[in-house]
Amino acid sequence: MSSGQSTRELTEKLRRLILEKYAEIQSVMEVGDVSVTTALVDEDIEKLVLIALREAGQPLSWRDLKVIFSGVVGEDRLRRILVSLKAKNEVAELTHTRFALPEYVSLADINKVKNPGIINKIILLNKLKESQ
Repeated sequence: MSSGQSTRELTEKLRRLILEKYAEIQSVMEVGDVSVTTALVDEDIEKLVLIALREAGQPLSWRDLKVIFSGVVGEDRLRRILVSLKAKNEVAELTHTRFALPEYVSLADINKVKNPGIINKIILLNKLKESQ
């Protein structure tokens, strides 16, 4: 299996998971004969992004995230959510516009981290892994 093929399979698996979680979170109200679906709040989208990154177990590219969240959230809003998660030091942005949870960034890749506020967290998590 080629790397591109395995990445495509991972992306599809994550997309199915996010669509399933999205359906669970989404609320539908019946107003007469009309069904109204409410939009997700940013906190819900943040949770979905964190779920996708956790389930991936590795950095995901911006392109992969766009595919995973297509039809769930627009690109601008997804970008804003990622910026918010980076600011909270919950997500690391790596070179080549890849995103990962700090536990999935190795010490060898620490020089590729673009948001320096998360580096201490990455080092601590790697030390904890080594001590176990």
